[in-house]
Amino acid sequence: MKKIIVYCEVDFVKKRLQEVSYELISKAFELTKKALEISKEEYFVEAVALCDEIDEESVKKAFLSGAKRFVFVKDKCLSTFSQTVFSQCFVEYFKEQGSDIVIFPATSKGRIVAPRITTLLDTGLVADCTNLDFIIRENKMFFAPTRPTFGSELMATILSKTSPQCATVRPKTFRAEFDKNLDGELVEFKPTSYEENRVKLIKTIFDNSTQEGDFSNTKIVLCAGYGLIDHKDKKYFLRLEEIAKKIGAKVASTRKVVDIGLMPQYTQIGQTGATVEADLYIGFGVSGAIQHVAGMKNCKTIIAVNNDLNAEIFNYTDYKIVADAKWVIDQLIEKMS
Repeated sequence: MKKIIVYCEVDFVKKRLQEVSYELISKAFELTKKALEISKEEYFVEAVALCDEIDEESVKKAFLSGAKRFVFVKDKCLSTFSQTVFSQCFVEYFKEQGSDIVIFPATSKGRIVAPRITTLLDTGLVADCTNLDFIIRENKMFFAPTRPTFGSELMATILSKTSPQCATVRPKTFRAEFDKNLDGELVEFKPTSYEENRVKLIKTIFDNSTQEGDFSNTKIVLCAGYGLIDHKDKKYFLRLEEIAKKIGAKVASTRKVVDIGLMPQYTQIGQTGATVEADLYIGFGVSGAIQHVAGMKNCKTIIAVNNDLNAEIFNYTDYKIVADAKWVIDQLIEKMS
């Protein structure tokens, strides 16, 4: 039986798995069903977490989300994150157990460790994927990760020529699903061949700006697009902030808006920004570039305001308002006054 490894993201303060781990395990579990359906090949999901200790509830949730085996790579050297030590410990485990597919979270830590691991394994890596699938080519099944390319103008499905086949996926790209009927096996692995970490952690300082850009628990997102720009004046961005405060929403933006300096980078939604799964997303003057859509397509209800009837964003919305986004904001401010 073949397997799919999910490299789990760990909160080293609370000693538990981050939500993205369950999202990737759930997607990997879905892939095992797809493999059986299209080629009769049997796969199982193995969740791998590197830490000095792990919360029992995290292990249970990993099983409920689809992991058949939870591998706890345990050592005191893994109490804090080190890209070199973590890479070496994972590779040591991998070389002993092996796998056909490895999925990493495209988090700040995942983006550092994934390239190091794949380099040590002499294999490729498809980064920042928006979808994972299996496809049949010439009567053979391939792991098929998809990501934006050519400046996010096209979506490319990339088939690897090397093994293991590896990919990174952003948080909130997939939904975490839990099934109370699922269970698995817990295995501990003790690494022995890593080098001592030459970097000493002196102090941990939490950056409040990362919390400002955290959309994980946001119910309503109001997104400011390029259509709100008025001679580089922030008037309508400030007005959108005013509306957001009154309805308990959070203001986000597109890459173009961030690039010209009208909104901070942590507000950016898209392939190179945040991914959101809000109950309600409203885009004001958003064109609908593939790169941006990748970050908001999983919102439950999507509304767009754009004066172009043929705007690309309307292909992804539940409701569309064909009007000047600035005029609509003015009307909302007036009604709320």
